[in-house]
Amino acid sequence: MDHITHLFTSGPSALWSTLQDTPPSIVVPLITITAAVPIVLFSLYQTYAVSPVILIHNKSPVSITIYDSKTDTTKREDLVEYIKKKCPSLFGPGAVFRPTPWLANGHLQTACSAMKGFEDLYQIDYHRELLSTPDGGTVSIDWAPSLEQLPADSTPTLVLLHGLTGGSYESYIRALVDHVTKVYGYRCVVFNARGCANTQVTSPQLFSGGYTEDIRMVVKHLRKTLPESKMMGVGFSLGSNILMNYMGEEGDRCEFLAAMSVGNPFDMLGSCLAIERGWFTRTVYAPAMGGNLKKVLLDNAEAFKNSTVINLDTVRSEVVRMRQFDDQVTRKVYGYETVSQYYRAASSATRILAIKRPFLCLNARDDPIAVDEILPRDEVRVNPYGLMATTAHGGHLGWFEGMSNPTRWCTKPLAEYCAAIFEADRRPISETPSTGRYFADKE
Repeated sequence: MDHITHLFTSGPSALWSTLQDTPPSIVVPLITITAAVPIVLFSLYQTYAVSPVILIHNKSPVSITIYDSKTDTTKREDLVEYIKKKCPSLFGPGAVFRPTPWLANGHLQTACSAMKGFEDLYQIDYHRELLSTPDGGTVSIDWAPSLEQLPADSTPTLVLLHGLTGGSYESYIRALVDHVTKVYGYRCVVFNARGCANTQVTSPQLFSGGYTEDIRMVVKHLRKTLPESKMMGVGFSLGSNILMNYMGEEGDRCEFLAAMSVGNPFDMLGSCLAIERGWFTRTVYAPAMGGNLKKVLLDNAEAFKNSTVINLDTVRSEVVRMRQFDDQVTRKVYGYETVSQYYRAASSATRILAIKRPFLCLNARDDPIAVDEILPRDEVRVNPYGLMATTAHGGHLGWFEGMSNPTRWCTKPLAEYCAAIFEADRRPISETPSTGRYFADKE
């Protein structure tokens, strides 16, 4: 034991001398163990942390129209094969998520997503526009770049929907906006829900996972403002649930060319039950989400002071967890008899089969909120427009990779999918066949 202690307390030159004087029966095993430790750790990381992308899709996907501007000709190509070719982060040897080693599980990834704002990265110069809803409410949209910087033209437009009580300031939003505006030159518009991102609540109604009239109004406004621009939607967490509900309701009339769903809690009742089931998730996540919702409501209490359905005093004194908030506020505002009825009605999994535009669903199987058991794999397999990509790790809106300065891996596949759809045919709206003919079932 004295030999081993001396080995670690000696300087470099003394260490070499000590090694020469130490019996081989001690030196050889010590060197072997020292060399083996990083190899074992690396093997464990490769085995349990490195996450290849798993794709789920219909066996007979629709075809997509590809336009060649040089020859002024079009051709049709299998949608999934086209995406595989254009998105190396989703298919091929590079379709692997390697999480930051010290963020190698879903809870750590989720915590980093929630707590680290990355204020020094992705500086976006937004221009805000306020829109009034028919019921007297207010939503905001943040443009990047502004219409003054990039006047209305045929530049493709990506519309982004944030997660629960989030907004355009969220790092996952800014990372994607920064990438697609700088790398591809696209236009981005972030839809901020009622009460979110400093948007004042001006009617006694907040957002909900199943209410799509606000995003529908925003899309109509964008179409009027940008008549020649092709549009696509991307939603995160609750925003992706709203987006997919909207896509299913619109069907083949949808203004969006395609959609991307990220960290979607497709089954809101199943997600809530999973959160309430575990001690850690019930103790940490449920109060955190409930507290954020409660803060939005109470910060805008003036709009609800005359409400006949919400008791603000009860909310202040009794609401702690998300389910309690939805029971006291959301389901009452939207006319549901029980909170479970609201969750079931608002779940976008029930509308996957009705979507008639290409869509990508990106989820981590260790997501503690949009848990693996609720993912609508069967529905995606049946819908010829759908593609689901899952990774073993990533948490909820995390997917952090890199060692000292982690960044989000998910930005890459999302940007690639966005570009693949937009670049298939860059002609403006007036020169493009109707979207219904842009994608077609295989003959």
